Amino acid sequence: MLPTHAPARRCFLTPIPQLSSAANLLASAADSLLAGDTANARQLVTGADMPVIAAYTALVTGSVNPLVHWQSAMPSVGAEFERSAQRMPSSSSERAIYVRDGWRCRYCGTRVIDRSMRTRLHRYLPDVARWGARNADKHAALAALSASLDHVIPHSRGGTNDELNLVTACNACQFGRGQWTLEEVGFFDPREYPPTRDSWDGLTRLSRLVTTSNDLQ
Repeated sequence: MLPTHAPARRCFLTPIPQLSSAANLLASAADSLLAGDTANARQLVTGADMPVIAAYTALVTGSVNPLVHWQSAMPSVGAEFERSAQRMPSSSSERAIYVRDGWRCRYCGTRVIDRSMRTRLHRYLPDVARWGARNADKHAALAALSASLDHVIPHSRGGTNDELNLVTACNACQFGRGQWTLEEVGFFDPREYPPTRDSWDGLTRLSRLVTTSNDLQ
């Protein structure tokens, strides 16, 4: 394994502009669904399914690449760390952290979406809001922008489930880091930067949709 690094970056790769474009398209799709315009929503969701986003995510979350990860292998973690018995906080605590962080990845700043809203999009538009078993069968943007909680100090290395050790992360920043510490990948501590909070709601406004049998035809 390569030596640890002094902090020099906030994330593995600079977010590609298509991530922001896709977030805008999905936001417009949500608004179209709320307005009853399913046809336009379908077109917008289709436009957000960009192969370049899938390639970007795979570069970070796939095989260890020293040029990306600054390491040559995942750390070997044994029993030397005492782990918290609770792996993740409650769903209400999780949602509160997303709101605290403005529904943005605290590492790269990418806007993220509520996973339950991703599921709702798939229920309404299963043909275009793809969500299959394999990565290739998942909608590129819905996968890349799915919100998740990241332990700043990895859980496997003694990190707690205290909300101060948990930050919002996008798919790439969450699953690209794995069990590495911030020091090992050369990341600044994301908690040193205040979250950006504005009108972005993680598409939670889709919770206002009333599901009927006709909606899912």
